[in-house]
Amino acid sequence: MSQSELDLLDQLGGTDGIRRVVDEMYVRVLADPELTHFFEGVPIEKLARMQAEFIASITSGEIEYTGADLTRVHAGRGITRAHFSTFCGHLTDALEAKNVPSHAIHQVLGKLAMYSDKVTGSSNVDG
Repeated sequence: MSQSELDLLDQLGGTDGIRRVVDEMYVRVLADPELTHFFEGVPIEKLARMQAEFIASITSGEIEYTGADLTRVHAGRGITRAHFSTFCGHLTDALEAKNVPSHAIHQVLGKLAMYSDKVTGSSNVDG
């Protein structure tokens, strides 16, 4: 694991800090009328565990994401880039609420943005 990845995971409070951020984020997401319908019938506790694992995996080279394929799980759900952006806004708010430094928040969002096509089903035709 590179020093910058270790630093990023540390700045998020390690895996426990990530779990707290994700729990805070889902409080916000589930209260958002633009997003809440995507989570009807979804076991939120399990989803939060997998989301925390996913975020940990993209911020650390030593943590492996063991959840379902992102493209398959999100396919056909009608998630747009606007929905993805709103979700990321709630993540940002949760990170800020947990006093994560702004440069670490930007790093997390940059890493998460690399997965937006898998979540929205869009593709970047510009390469």
